[in-house]
Amino acid sequence: MPIKSPQAPVDVPLIDLWTYYLEQPKNYPADKPIFVDCDTGRSHSLAQIKHLALTLGQGLIHRLQWRKGDVMALFTPNNIDVPVLNFAIQWAGGISCPANPTYSAEELAQQLADSGARALLTQKPLLETARKAAALAGLPAESILLLGDGRDETGVHRHWTEVTAEGAGVVPQKPAIDPKKDLAYLVYSSGTTGMPKGVMLSHYNIVAQARQGEQADIRIVSWDYDAQLGVLPFFHIY
Repeated sequence: MPIKSPQAPVDVPLIDLWTYYLEQPKNYPADKPIFVDCDTGRSHSLAQIKHLALTLGQGLIHRLQWRKGDVMALFTPNNIDVPVLNFAIQWAGGISCPANPTYSAEELAQQLADSGARALLTQKPLLETARKAAALAGLPAESILLLGDGRDETGVHRHWTEVTAEGAGVVPQKPAIDPKKDLAYLVYSSGTTGMPKGVMLSHYNIVAQARQGEQADIRIVSWDYDAQLGVLPFFHIY
């Protein structure tokens, strides 16, 4: 027979991730750091994340002619800018597709080809692998963007902070999103029983999971002083 939780059913709003995280009123200050890099001390507040993500999202549409449903692969270890990049991709109507940063060029190429990625974000130490993978998957070298501290001296690969809508005659607008139908993430399985397979996660899927987590965290977490370590790999389905 069905077993019901003693907790009340979770209400899941029918909104996209940008609206859920960055447009709704919050119970903590917008200028308070919510992400901190433990190695460098660099931090992002909610207001900073929104500004940076909006700037990049507009830049994707203006500079890369980004269209709703386009896939951006992320080939990187955990990095404080990954949340900014994900929100920017989703603001522009795109789909984030994280990849294991320990992949070989051949493994990454398989994911790029299978996902139909239009662009790839990576860090300079992984650039050689990313270039080989992009070539194997038929992705132009110019479609590889950088994050992190390193820059490409050749000028072929732009840093994500250089992708803006500066100079646009018309400021790009956020595409309309159907939360239940439009994908936010395309996350690949580990491939333990065959080739890795893409798992399609809609905006509604992620919002529902966030609401479930909030219902549990609200009893044990204080926004005033509690912190959580981001130890799990960001590319994983977690």
